[in-house]
Amino acid sequence: GGFWGSPGGASSVRFCLHAVADTVPALFATAARRSACWERGLRPRASMLSLACNCTRRRAAPLLRQRSRAASQVSIRTTAAPTHTLRRLTLAPPHRRALSTAAPQTKNIALRLALAPYAALALFPTASGAAALYHSINGDEDAARGCAFFSWTGWLSLPATIPMFLVAAPYTLLCDPYERSLPDKVAKTWGRCTTAPFFTTTVEGLEACENQLNGRPAVFVANHQSWLDIYASFWLDWDRALKIVSKASIFRIPLCGWVMSLIGHVPYDRSKPGGHVVGACEKLVENGASILFFPEGSRSKDGRLKPFKPGAFVVAARAGCAVVPVTIKNTGYLMPVGDEFYAGGRLRKGDVTMVVHAPLYADPTKADPVADLQERAREAIASRL
Repeated sequence: GGFWGSPGGASSVRFCLHAVADTVPALFATAARRSACWERGLRPRASMLSLACNCTRRRAAPLLRQRSRAASQVSIRTTAAPTHTLRRLTLAPPHRRALSTAAPQTKNIALRLALAPYAALALFPTASGAAALYHSINGDEDAARGCAFFSWTGWLSLPATIPMFLVAAPYTLLCDPYERSLPDKVAKTWGRCTTAPFFTTTVEGLEACENQLNGRPAVFVANHQSWLDIYASFWLDWDRALKIVSKASIFRIPLCGWVMSLIGHVPYDRSKPGGHVVGACEKLVENGASILFFPEGSRSKDGRLKPFKPGAFVVAARAGCAVVPVTIKNTGYLMPVGDEFYAGGRLRKGDVTMVVHAPLYADPTKADPVADLQERAREAIASRL
């Protein structure tokens, strides 16, 4: 058994024995010829070792050819038939061997293509982490905290997309096309884990509001001061799937935009009329999903409440649902406009408070129910700002 009992091992042993048997006599014969040449005053033409090697090479040539032919065939014994027979199986032709290796190569290419977006997006948290270390060494705490925040949210988002695409996506597309509660919970988990190490978010009045809504969908409207308002919204009701109306440009970001589309957030293109957004949101509310609007349209640079746009209140009036005003406090101080990651990233110390007000409904007795609802919601938000 093992090496010595195998055909290759036996042939190797025979080859070595033949080589020794040929080399030793050749060495003695060469030595005799060299001594005879020196006695006659002639210089030998070749050394002893070269003559011995030439003799060994001539003897080994047929053995090497025989071994190369044997290596191209595999001998196996078959016991399936009543009589024992010996069959020779030749190796697969070159084109078949190429086909057998094509599948692993295809898998490697597919894996690299799947990991390419992750590798590209990993540059962002890596650079933010390096910037945080640099600012920390230089003593700039706000810049170090801001860069660390963006690095942390980047590293958390990469593994969070794996259950989002592999588990939540098939379930959502097949069983829950409107509320999409499973990917919504994955996003809330990611958002809460992101903000928890840096600031505390306190929600007031949510329980009383939910008791009045009694599980019915609603249109939430909130003031908009900072990029952190999106993170603050993740601390609203855990069981309520909340869809955010956001800029269409964010949906074009690789991986981030894909996840937002999967959750069911609504893109809003400012260069186009808002009729398509109102129609999409009205359909979501009719199918049980809640919507979050920032009716100011853009972030406030000085913290003051800007005039509201009517889109959210049109949706509520048409769908017959409640409008829930939400006041978000202190996000404009923590990260004002101009301190986002693309502007260097700065995050001050502090906490965030969200005040959920009582639900409001459109009054059909008013001359303009939408304008009346809009004004009441604005007054409620401003009362706790």
